[in-house]
Amino acid sequence: MEEVKLLTIELHQFFFCLTLLGFGACLFNDLGTISRNKDRKKIVEMTLILGGITLGSFLYLLSFWGIEGVFMAISFAGLIGLSVYRPKYAVGLFVYILLSRPWETYDNQMMGSMPRDISYLVMLSLVGHKILNRQFYFRFNLGTFFFVLFALWMFLSAFFASHQADALSMYNEIFTKGVILFILIQNGIERTTDILPTKIALVSAILEKSVISFFKTYLQDKGTLGEAQERLVSIGILENSNDIAAIFILAVPFTAYFILNSKLRPFNYIATIIAVSGMGVLIMGAQSRGAVLGLAGLIGAFFFTKLRSRKSIAIVMILTLLGGILVMGKLSRSTSDLEGSTGNRVIYWKAGINMGLRNPLFGVGFWGFHEHFSEYAIDGETGSEAGHREVHSAWLQVLSEGGVIAFTLYLLLWGYGLYCGFMIRKKSPEYLISLVGYGITITFLSHAYLLYGPILLALTITQHHMLNQPEQAALKPRMPGYDRLTA
Repeated sequence: MEEVKLLTIELHQFFFCLTLLGFGACLFNDLGTISRNKDRKKIVEMTLILGGITLGSFLYLLSFWGIEGVFMAISFAGLIGLSVYRPKYAVGLFVYILLSRPWETYDNQMMGSMPRDISYLVMLSLVGHKILNRQFYFRFNLGTFFFVLFALWMFLSAFFASHQADALSMYNEIFTKGVILFILIQNGIERTTDILPTKIALVSAILEKSVISFFKTYLQDKGTLGEAQERLVSIGILENSNDIAAIFILAVPFTAYFILNSKLRPFNYIATIIAVSGMGVLIMGAQSRGAVLGLAGLIGAFFFTKLRSRKSIAIVMILTLLGGILVMGKLSRSTSDLEGSTGNRVIYWKAGINMGLRNPLFGVGFWGFHEHFSEYAIDGETGSEAGHREVHSAWLQVLSEGGVIAFTLYLLLWGYGLYCGFMIRKKSPEYLISLVGYGITITFLSHAYLLYGPILLALTITQHHMLNQPEQAALKPRMPGYDRLTA
């Protein structure tokens, strides 16, 4: 275990540096606008202020991590400085932090408070820039409407639940982060190019998890790959095989198109094949039937964005679905394991539907499936699993714990997200592909309250509105001279 921890610490340092370099590349693309600024004095003042913030952050972080964490301190300080400079970097940093989760590796008080501290930084950066820019508004669209109503209804389900204390505690601990991220992504991005830091953060964090998963599954205490564990594993909140595979499914399209659109030509195609193949191997290593179907969904959605003939699209969809089903039958998990898993999930799904139909207004309450499972299990069947039980479906998780109204709002939110992804599929196909693949995968996982879905939906909906309303930013009043300083 110590070996994995040491590797994770080194990977945190490496990928923090990689994320900073990615953000730096975004900043470099803005230098053309900055160089046209005639007010050199204000540029110097801004540089000194941001440099001071970065230096102060570096010295503070170095006092915690010591000389062995110097690269981590440099990278983190640079990311903090950029976050003060523009909200798009602050949002990207927050996404990276929540996905990378370094506090699961570093055991100290400073790391423990990191999610809260970074959320304050993002909010201050966003509000401060809106005040300076005289943008006294928050972006609100149909996606925001559905998501806010869904979040509000789930809060009411927690408030009126028989297990109110636990429900409200879990709502605050798990679901609130996704709500905050959704709103911050929608309002911290003003132009289509502003979304790039968040995509860099997403790809960087998932690649970090890929390396950790590969090492822990196939190399730790193993002589050869053939002696590896039966199923893919990782660390922390994503230790479960099914969960880590689902996140890889979400990230594959963003990773592939990020590399393809980079300036690595002509090596970008080779790098894309290597990256996607590696993540594909890890997904298959999870031995998750939901992930296999999700991977088939990714392939089908990819061809959907490329083909024009409806007949060709239909043929590809059928072939990918059949391929996914065939691959599921070839998984190396034992027959008893697969049959037991299937039997338990059917029992849980029936109980979840029963909960939602018998409690259509608020369900059994947020995080209440396990609490009330035995009461709603059909014919008293409780399955062979022990411990904390989950419904193993994001859709039925919402239905059982939030009722019919929450379920409807959740479907509308995802429907609108798919609509936005469909509308921008020609310019940015990765959004639709990821939504399809991840949406299929979470049909078999309780991911409704985790932050991965809100990140994906917020990015998709925001990108759609940026591409279809490019004139919006130009119509908003700005503080004189502000654009010259923060372009």
